Amino acid sequence: MATAVSTDSAKRALLERLIDDAALFPPAELPMRAALRHHARLRESAYWWIAGGFVVPASRLDELALQRDAAQPLELSVILDSAMSGAKGDTVRADLHRIDRILGTAGITVASLELRVPGAGLDQAGLARSVSEIGQRWPSEPVSFWYEPSYSGGWATPPDAALATLAAVRGAAPPNVTVGAKVRCGGQAAGATPSVDDLAAFVVAAHAHDVPWKATAGLHHPVRGVHGVAGGAVPHGFLNLFVAGIALHAGALDAARVADVIAESEPRAFVVDPAHLAWRDVRVDAEHAGAARERCVSFGSCSFDEPVNDLRELGILT
Repeated sequence: MATAVSTDSAKRALLERLIDDAALFPPAELPMRAALRHHARLRESAYWWIAGGFVVPASRLDELALQRDAAQPLELSVILDSAMSGAKGDTVRADLHRIDRILGTAGITVASLELRVPGAGLDQAGLARSVSEIGQRWPSEPVSFWYEPSYSGGWATPPDAALATLAAVRGAAPPNVTVGAKVRCGGQAAGATPSVDDLAAFVVAAHAHDVPWKATAGLHHPVRGVHGVAGGAVPHGFLNLFVAGIALHAGALDAARVADVIAESEPRAFVVDPAHLAWRDVRVDAEHAGAARERCVSFGSCSFDEPVNDLRELGILT
C-alpha cells in the first residue's frame, strides 16, 4: 500500500505520515494503556500529520483490544513476532489468526504486517506462501507486508540478493498486497546498527529492484551523530536516510553518492522547505519528493516528540 502524501510542499511531502508510533518498543517500552493514550494525544498535536500507524506485536493484540478506547480509531502495523523466536512452520499463520480476532472490531484497521526471522536467509517460497495467504484472508482490503532482512554486524544475505528475492515475491503478490523491505538502523544489541556503507547498500538495492522500504530503530534524530555518542555505533539520522532514498528515486542522486548523504553530520547541509529538499548540491522538488515517498515510506520510533522537537530546533518545523 503506497504512502499517499501531499505534493503541494516539499516539506509536507517529506514529513507527512513519516513517523510510525512504536511507543510499545524499547527504549521507551510504554505499557499498553499508556502507549494508546500517547497515540490518542498525538491527534491533538499540531504535528499529527507527521504521525503514521500504531505499531504493535501480534502477541499483544488481545491486550490492545481490551485496553483501547473504542472511540479512538487505530491504524495498526502488526509485527508478526511468533517467528522472531526462530521457530518455523505455522508461526505466521498463528499471528494471522490473532489478527483475525480483531479485524471485525469497529475503528481498527490493519494496514501493514511486518516480519523478521533473525539469523535466517530469505526463504522465497515460504515468503510467497505467507503473502498469498494474506491476500486470501483479506481479499478486499489493501495491506502491506514488510520483510526485514537479518543484520548483525553485517548482512546475513547481501542486500542485492535479499531485495532481488523480495522483488520476485512482490511481482507474484496478490493485487491487494504490497510487498516491501524493512531495514533496522540501530538497537540495543551489539552489531545492530548497520555501517554507513551497509545501510547505503540496502537503499541502493531497494531502488535497483523497485522494492518499497521502511525503517525502524535508532532513528531518533534528524541528522547523523549530531547529539553525540556515549559509546557504541554512531546513530544514523532520519533526514540522511530519507533524503538519500528520495533523491536517488527522483534521479537527483547517483547511487555512488548515497553513502555520502547517509554519512553527513552537518545539519546545515540539509534544506527542507516548501519548494524543495536539498543536500548540498542535490535538490528535489515537491512533486518528485511526493512520488518517491511511495518507495521511501516511513520509520518506526518509540518517541514521536524527540524527532519532532529536533526538527523544530533545526527550523524545519515552526
